[in-house]
Amino acid sequence: MSTFTMYKLQALVLLFLITFISVSFANGEPWLKSVHEAWAEEDDEFKNSRTSPLAGTLRFEISETGTVYFTENAGQVEWSLEPAEDAAFSVLNNEGHWSWTGLATGISLMRQDKVLPSGSMLDFGDLAKAGRFTVEFYPVEDTLTALVFDPDTQRIKDFKTLDRFDANPKFSLTATLERFETPEQLELITAIQRVKKRYRYARLHFDIDGTALELTAYKHALDGEGSNELFIPFTDKTTGKYTYGGGRYLIVEEPPEGDEIQIDFNLVINPLCTYAPIYNCIVPTRENKLPIAVQAGVRKYHE
Repeated sequence: MSTFTMYKLQALVLLFLITFISVSFANGEPWLKSVHEAWAEEDDEFKNSRTSPLAGTLRFEISETGTVYFTENAGQVEWSLEPAEDAAFSVLNNEGHWSWTGLATGISLMRQDKVLPSGSMLDFGDLAKAGRFTVEFYPVEDTLTALVFDPDTQRIKDFKTLDRFDANPKFSLTATLERFETPEQLELITAIQRVKKRYRYARLHFDIDGTALELTAYKHALDGEGSNELFIPFTDKTTGKYTYGGGRYLIVEEPPEGDEIQIDFNLVINPLCTYAPIYNCIVPTRENKLPIAVQAGVRKYHE
């Protein structure tokens, strides 16, 4: 190695260290640590959760009114209206109310950390565990959506970490929250041409590199569980090039009072449709198209 090249490398390393130290002092080491911890938690969810997006294999939409039987066949879960001796469990729609029945040993239904007895009514997000498979339920009056997860997929075996932009403090900022006087419930289009109802709740105003920007935030509920969560789907100049072509999601917690809110684009995630076609993801609205490149958060997923 020539002396010039060695000095040049030393200068680059020194420049990196100075920049890193400056960022750490200017923005606080706790901020960078919290970002890395959030990333590590997300990676752990993808690698180890029974409902990892990388484990999603099948999506069932069941509208039958009789009893539906779930069995494992040739290493995969399937359902049928015909009774089967090896059925793991069954579900029944009785006048718009879906219930489940365990039919084999080792089968359980979980709601968060609580085990539900056979015969219980199904609710959003209930998880049936059958062998290595997990089935997640989303019941509505006339249709039961069931998502099947298999932790034995090659995608999980190969997974190490999500690809992300480097943490950048300029994308962690304070925005002004302008709440709408009367939140309007809208039907937002999804990637599989369905709709999901969300309340158009507020507009966020902020500034990046001297450019005044705004995004609209939505809520799935105005009170009760999850009502403090702001859902912000958007696109920007990275969309389709460095990030998922279907848009990106920022999810933040609404402050209990006041009109200032902390947002961090370093924590932007991909819609789950990026990882498996079983999901039904909201497409960002036209008003949430940013005219800049937000080089922060998760990049495209490549199998």
